[in-house]
Amino acid sequence: MAETHGNGGPTDNRRKRASGSFDVASSEPGSIPNPPCGACKFLRRKCVNGCIFAPYFGSDQGAARFAAVHKVFGASNVSKLLMHIPVSRRQHAVVTISYEAQARLSDPVYGCVSTVLALQQQVLEVVGRGQAGLGNGSN
Repeated sequence: MAETHGNGGPTDNRRKRASGSFDVASSEPGSIPNPPCGACKFLRRKCVNGCIFAPYFGSDQGAARFAAVHKVFGASNVSKLLMHIPVSRRQHAVVTISYEAQARLSDPVYGCVSTVLALQQQVLEVVGRGQAGLGNGSN
């Protein structure tokens, strides 16, 4: 009987599961969990159905983007902020928060203000060249 118990024991069950894993997974809905969003993946937590971050931080590159946001602002603060923003405007808010976080990591003092100042300087240079060109060649 020991031999029969050994042959019909856990070893056989493992083989059955390994060979029929796709059949079992496809016949039981919900047996394969959805991949966590990038935020939950970074925070190493289970991504629940109503996760506030899931629509904005996908599972592909979302973890890297969320890492910057979490480092600069903190997950709890961003979550609270998003809860106070209408759903229709959250995507734009997340893009802005992500941009500011990346800018703040590359320039801790000025953040995105340094980019704004550089762009303003470029505009002034272009306008100056345009006015100089109008004054010299047109009149």
